[in-house]
Amino acid sequence: MSADNQQKILVVGGGFSGSILAVILQKHGYSVTLIDRSIHPRFAIGESSTPTAGLILRTLIERYSMPELKPFTRYGLWNDLLPDVGVGVKRGFSYFFHSPGVGARTTVTHDSELLVAASSSRIMADTHWYRQDVDSFLLDYAVSQGVVCRSSCEITDADYDPLKRIWQVQLSTTVHGEQFDWIIDASGAGEVMCQLVGDELTQRPDLETNTSAIYGHFQNVKQYDTLLKHAGMDLSDFPFSSDDAAQHHIFTSQWLWSLRFDNGVTSLGLVSDLNRPALQSDWSDMLAMYPAIRDMLKDAELDSATPLLHTTDRLQRLSVQGSGPGWVALPNTIGFIDPLHSTGIAHSLSGVERLAEIFTRVEVCQEALGRYADAVYAEFRLIDQMIAGCYKLMPSKRHFEAYCMLYFTAAHNYETRRINLPTNACAPGIFLSDDLQMVELIEQGYRLANQIAKTEQWEAPELFEQKIRELIRPFDQIGLCNPATHSMYSYTAVF
Repeated sequence: MSADNQQKILVVGGGFSGSILAVILQKHGYSVTLIDRSIHPRFAIGESSTPTAGLILRTLIERYSMPELKPFTRYGLWNDLLPDVGVGVKRGFSYFFHSPGVGARTTVTHDSELLVAASSSRIMADTHWYRQDVDSFLLDYAVSQGVVCRSSCEITDADYDPLKRIWQVQLSTTVHGEQFDWIIDASGAGEVMCQLVGDELTQRPDLETNTSAIYGHFQNVKQYDTLLKHAGMDLSDFPFSSDDAAQHHIFTSQWLWSLRFDNGVTSLGLVSDLNRPALQSDWSDMLAMYPAIRDMLKDAELDSATPLLHTTDRLQRLSVQGSGPGWVALPNTIGFIDPLHSTGIAHSLSGVERLAEIFTRVEVCQEALGRYADAVYAEFRLIDQMIAGCYKLMPSKRHFEAYCMLYFTAAHNYETRRINLPTNACAPGIFLSDDLQMVELIEQGYRLANQIAKTEQWEAPELFEQKIRELIRPFDQIGLCNPATHSMYSYTAVF
């Protein structure tokens, strides 16, 4: 793309996905301006990565020549090469199921715990992203690659000329308006473009998952494995430290996430199922009800990044439009489901990958952007069902665990298909959302979860487990939903 016909792109939002996409487009020859209504560094939630995210990021780094970002693909590299950027090690997913008044404990058959490995070692492990460091680093990287970045900057007015295919945009930091050929919305919950084109007044699509959260960053959070050891529990068959993970503490209709960073900060969040309001507790009630959590947080203090706990309304959102004439949104702007399966970073990066592919073609096709947005909505529907079923089955550990295997099946198959892709071949839809057999599998599983939740008959979990095994059998390459493992999945790592 020569300077004479160089197109201009405005990226709205300076989180990690907006910055990475801005760099790719700048490298391809666009003139890219990135604006953000705030400044970095700043607190941001949504920190747990996955093997899926790592695979997508590795592809982006290789395809678009961004070797500076390679440390973000695994813990060992990050720890060695970017020691000043906050990170935590994530060997997998750990779950502990709590009863009121019962302290930290395990059983020989692991009736109250579940560990699923996602990596074979700490060096190869996934990561927790300390977002205020990561987002700041990536914005600086965008600047170093020639992207014009403007902080404390918002769109105050924008008009699209369909004949000239040009946006006339007025920014809050400039006197005169500017013209852009395309706007990419990476503003997240701000949904800037939907608001500009008036879609906020339209009825939004509904979602099955219905949750809210209380969250913050803390210092001095005790390791849960330490509490278990002090209680005399045998952890010798844990495939990894449960604290080197996305740690989930499961209650009847709520759960607490715990994500640890090497800088001493721990991200904690209490997520509540709003469909069961009679069973909800606030933060102090949780501590009073569950002594294991109370012991874990006995010496904890809120970190300076969040001097007060953040409280949300309903977490779920889905915009009515993901693209339009001259604009398109990344997945984190189109919608959000829930933190339960750590899908956020991977889904955002998958959007970066697909939009990069569209915008680096000879000519950008508006129809391709529409098909991309349709695919993102389909992915959200799939993720929604994988998560909503877990909340419906949360009162029963064995039902919940079996249903989680739908997510692990979808994620593992997506990852193995990507690994085996021929060079430059199109990646499958994230979590195989474009595979009709996988979609039907998830839908059938969700129908089963609805049936169980409606009757609340938890007495025969082995029957539900058997049905899930039958559903996932065509895709199950690694022996998921296997009673012989006693909930300790040490062999499920992709790397």
